Amino acid sequence: MNALARKIMVATVGIAFSGLLAQTSHASDTLTSSVSNGQFEVILPDSAPTNQFRMLEWSTDMVNWEPVARDYGTDWENTFPFALPVSTGGENQVLSDPNDSDKRFYRVVSTTTSSLNNSNSIARFLQQATFGPTRDLINNFPGLDSADLNDAPYTNYATWIDAQLAGPTNSHRAFWRERSNPTYTDNPANAHLYEVSHNPAYGHQLSYYIDNTAYKANTNDAIAVDRKYNDVLFNTEETKKIVWYQMALKADDPLRQRMAWALSQIFVVGENGSNQANYAERWLTYYDIFVRHAFGNFRDILGEVTYSPHMGRYLTFDSNKKADPTKGTFPDENYAREVMQLFTIGLWELNQDGTPILDPNGELIPTYNNSNITEFAKVFTGLKRHPKRYNVETSNNYMDSSLIRADWHDLTEKTLLDGSTQGPFPETEAGVRADIDGLLDHLFNHPSAAPFVARKLIQRFTVSNPSPQYIYDVAGAFIDNGSGVRGDLAAVVKALLLHPEARETALAYDPAHGRLREPLIRLLSYARAFEITSLQTYGFFPFYKLDEVFAQSPYDYPSVFSFYLPDYQPLGEILDRNLFSPELQIHNDITALSLPNAIWWLVFEGIQQDGTTGIGQRWYSQGDLDLSYEKTLATDSGVLLAHLDTMLTAGRLTAANRTTIAGVIDAMPSGSDGELEARAQRAMWLISLTPEFNVLY
Repeated sequence: MNALARKIMVATVGIAFSGLLAQTSHASDTLTSSVSNGQFEVILPDSAPTNQFRMLEWSTDMVNWEPVARDYGTDWENTFPFALPVSTGGENQVLSDPNDSDKRFYRVVSTTTSSLNNSNSIARFLQQATFGPTRDLINNFPGLDSADLNDAPYTNYATWIDAQLAGPTNSHRAFWRERSNPTYTDNPANAHLYEVSHNPAYGHQLSYYIDNTAYKANTNDAIAVDRKYNDVLFNTEETKKIVWYQMALKADDPLRQRMAWALSQIFVVGENGSNQANYAERWLTYYDIFVRHAFGNFRDILGEVTYSPHMGRYLTFDSNKKADPTKGTFPDENYAREVMQLFTIGLWELNQDGTPILDPNGELIPTYNNSNITEFAKVFTGLKRHPKRYNVETSNNYMDSSLIRADWHDLTEKTLLDGSTQGPFPETEAGVRADIDGLLDHLFNHPSAAPFVARKLIQRFTVSNPSPQYIYDVAGAFIDNGSGVRGDLAAVVKALLLHPEARETALAYDPAHGRLREPLIRLLSYARAFEITSLQTYGFFPFYKLDEVFAQSPYDYPSVFSFYLPDYQPLGEILDRNLFSPELQIHNDITALSLPNAIWWLVFEGIQQDGTTGIGQRWYSQGDLDLSYEKTLATDSGVLLAHLDTMLTAGRLTAANRTTIAGVIDAMPSGSDGELEARAQRAMWLISLTPEFNVLY
């Protein structure tokens, strides 16, 4: 699927050209130019009228045109990959072109845009902010009937976000603890978050280990005995995923859960390359870092991840020791590299808007080099996991923050990225922490950290190719939340979701806007939209081995680089334009077919398996979509499709696709309850094949 190519066809509708420096049907869009300070300048038209999207393009041959700036009613702004300077907003904005400007032609192209009704606008917002809209979330959304719902500064959306920020925190570890070991009682002296007691009301529903012995769910309790099938026994490595699916589908903090998923794709620990995949508690404890701090401070996440023995084991710095010249050993460099490359500052120095800082020769400037990695490897020494303590799941304690061994730590002076130094430190636990925390503070406060993190989070929520202005604004919220606090993720997520680039639907007419949706979220959006009901004894949703179906499932990251790279460029027009589409890295000739097949199974058969095909572990369904509401609409294909358009494509289903699907549905009988269900199911599945469902824009 080439989402970019599909949207180009949309974007060219209604465009008219007239002249060398083209104008559209709007006379005010005539371009003029000048030369100032040795640079060619294009004087841009005033801001676009309502319901207009405009793009400035350049060409060297009058045949091949590339966009360099756009206006969707919020003044002109530059776009990647060129990011040419555009003066600040208001009248007479100017685009400056210092490169071969005498060899280029310019034109403005425009198209009339359409808006979404309130329900569809809310559904679109929920596609970004959650694992998918539900009827309840839409119907109870603040400002559902407000005429100004979609007007900046988007106060009704902000109200919903504020309620999420103030709402509950659904811990994955606590959910598991309450339903696993019946003999576990919390010891307040442990002072560990979400290490709650077992809840007798739930019984023994989820597997757990004591030492090396697995204790699976109780198949003899009254609930299980009443079931025809013994459906409570899962492979132990599936336990943590069952908890994850429960939270993604049913937790009452959907924005928090969605943010945790995004953060977990930055600070990756995956089953591949890890040990003890069967032991749920260590994985749930680690994932809870992102749940707890989803709206907290990025620096706290960075600290907890660094001191986590789970991360220490994955990136091989657990029990890392200072160099020993007599033995010829040196500290492990793995974490020292990844904490910079993947977690904080990236490879290249960045301006706040995400554009690279260039040296006098026009070359990229690395943020660090091998000598920095060697130096910082000394910092991440002296951390090791605690000995076993009573009543945690595994004999190896991966839950408690790492133990400090000061005698293993290199306490010498360290040179930082800016040439400053820290240390030396005393051989004490406080000295070790001062060394580690000092380096983490240094990376957290690095100028590249804010735009680096901002771009990664934007890509996970809204668009693959955010404009420099979008990155600048979200990075600005990271730098200062308005009260002088750096790293406040509550401010970041608000800036991200309330930015005009996320909210204004006119950008649907920009062929580079939007993103291919993650396959896991596409599947789960069906489960949420149609109120999936568990048929499993204890009410779980045991999706099974989705990583083998469409290359993505919780905890199944193939490497520390997550499922895909943020700078992935598939062959074709996206690469030709030097743009990015991370999710297309796992969209291939196999997964392109297996994802709609997985949705087919969910719609028609539920969470089950038939031989080697399906999305469940059992040959009977353990979770079905509730289509009772959809059946009441199914006699009228127009009414049914209007509803499905809201729930699945947020009002973006094209007239042509709507007509095609309606033709299929209208040819089906509608007399019985089963026939009405079949009509709804067929329409639901056909929508999963449309670009409007698969691409978020």
